[in-house]
Amino acid sequence: MAGHPITFHDGGWYCYANSTAMLLSAIGEEVSPRLIEVLSGVGLGAFVAPEAATAGGLPFFSSLAGPPDSGISRALTLLGFEFDEHASDGPGAAPLAELSAVLAGSPAILGPLDMSLLSYNPGRPASPGIDHYVLAVRMEAARAVVYDPAGFAEATIPVAGLDAAWRADEIGYRRGGYRYWTRPRRVARPGADALAAAAVVAFRRLYAEADRLAPAAGCLTDAAAIEYVAGLVRGSGLTPAQSGHLLRFALPLGAKRALDFATFFERLNPELVDLKRRQARLFGACHSNLARGEAPSAADSLVRLAGLESAIRKAIEDLPPAG
Repeated sequence: MAGHPITFHDGGWYCYANSTAMLLSAIGEEVSPRLIEVLSGVGLGAFVAPEAATAGGLPFFSSLAGPPDSGISRALTLLGFEFDEHASDGPGAAPLAELSAVLAGSPAILGPLDMSLLSYNPGRPASPGIDHYVLAVRMEAARAVVYDPAGFAEATIPVAGLDAAWRADEIGYRRGGYRYWTRPRRVARPGADALAAAAVVAFRRLYAEADRLAPAAGCLTDAAAIEYVAGLVRGSGLTPAQSGHLLRFALPLGAKRALDFATFFERLNPELVDLKRRQARLFGACHSNLARGEAPSAADSLVRLAGLESAIRKAIEDLPPAG
């Protein structure tokens, strides 16, 4: 089945999108990771749990209802692929014999993994709990060979290390254990207009699902979440972990995602293109100001981002149905 050379896509922030693009390349399908990232829907909205935030929990500019594992399946389905997705009911032991048999016919996306346990990466986080996705390509004796979008092609990891990382005990959104995706098969070839229309329906569902989940999760979402973070910044209430998360991950990633959404929306609505480009500029300004210690300016950018988030959601919900 996997008769084509794998196109290596790197960039750790888009680890699940890059891993998905690599899986598709193995069957001769070259799909941009930037398109996959948008179709995943992960980068819509925002959320924060206020009690967790005051205790050092992290805010995210992403959907409470759309973690990356769901996003992979969403993107593949929208693109017109069927695929095999597996996960264990409980932690147990990693299904290494099953994985070895699967890899004889197709690579497999593994994740979430705990990035701190990937021994081949000298820059891996020191603390557990950072999620990551890789493409496993084959087994060699007691090691797995992976293509890791963090910049490591043909990397090897002993099966004991893979077991620990793949178990992902510290990844809060993990559903079951040892999840993987393999054997993509194209069953439809949606045109650009049909793909965009179907994606908008999926985006609306994500916003609605986040609204439904927020009360039980104790989370603020969308504009309210961003305004809450603005208050932390303005009041010098960020912990070092929160500041590092915003500076090294959430804010620059927000700008990158916003630009990719702007490109995607060019087929749909010029207002959304403008809103997303403005969002990218504000993410960049906020990041730059926060890096220079200019907290009031960073907080002002976040307040403006909150208003833009409301406008983006409304523009998506107001798009006319496909006809």
